[in-house]
Amino acid sequence: MSILPRAALLLTILCAPAALAQGGTRPAIADSSVPRIMARVGSHPGAVWLRDILRQADAQYPTAKLDEIADSIVLRATGPASAQRGSEARRRAIDALNALVLAGSVAPLPGRPYAGAFDRMITIHRLAASRDVRALALAGMLGTPPRSRALDYLRRVAESSDSTAHYAVEFLIIDSGGGSLAGLPVTADRPESIAVLKALSSGGRVTDPRASRLLEGWVGYYRSKHP
Repeated sequence: MSILPRAALLLTILCAPAALAQGGTRPAIADSSVPRIMARVGSHPGAVWLRDILRQADAQYPTAKLDEIADSIVLRATGPASAQRGSEARRRAIDALNALVLAGSVAPLPGRPYAGAFDRMITIHRLAASRDVRALALAGMLGTPPRSRALDYLRRVAESSDSTAHYAVEFLIIDSGGGSLAGLPVTADRPESIAVLKALSSGGRVTDPRASRLLEGWVGYYRSKHP
C-alpha cells in the first residue's frame, strides 16, 4: 500500500533526526548535575553522546539520573511553543523526541535500549502541543520495547476520537507490511500488527473517518493478497 504524503513526511523527520549533532562537549557525567548536562546539550538533544549515556553504551549510570535526563527531554518535546508550525520550538520538540526514540530503539546502536523510553513516549503523545510530535511519538513506540505494549497502545488510539487516530492506523499498516519505522529493519510482513489491524476491522470501534478509510483500504488490499 502507498503511504500518505503526510505520514511519509513525518517518518522522514523521525528516521533522519538531528541525532548526529554533537551538541557540545560531553560533560563528566558522574560529577555533573542533570541541569548542567542539559545545559551542555543546549539546543541539540540529539547529540550522540547523550544518546549513548541513556543507552549506557560505555558506562553504567544510576537509573534515577537517566530518568531525570529523559524527563528533561520530555519537557522539551511537550513545550507549548512547539504548537506553532515552522517554529524553532517545533524543531526542538521533534529533535527532543528523536533523541528519546533513538535512546529506546531496538535498532543496532551502541549499548542497550533505555528502559524508560516507552512510558515517556506515551507522555509525549498525551501532552505534546504539536500534533506532529504526538504522531511521531506513536511511530517511535513501534521501534521501542516492549512491542506488545506499543501495538496495544496504537490499537487503543486508533479506536479513540483522538486527532492522531488515523496516524495510529497508518503506522500499523506500514509496520504490518514490514516497513521501516523508528529504526526497525525492513522485514517481511509482521504478523503481530496484521493481527491488530484485523481486530480493529472486526471490532467496529474505529470511528475517526480518516482512520476508517485507511482501515477499509488495508482490508481490501490484504484480502486481495490473501484470497
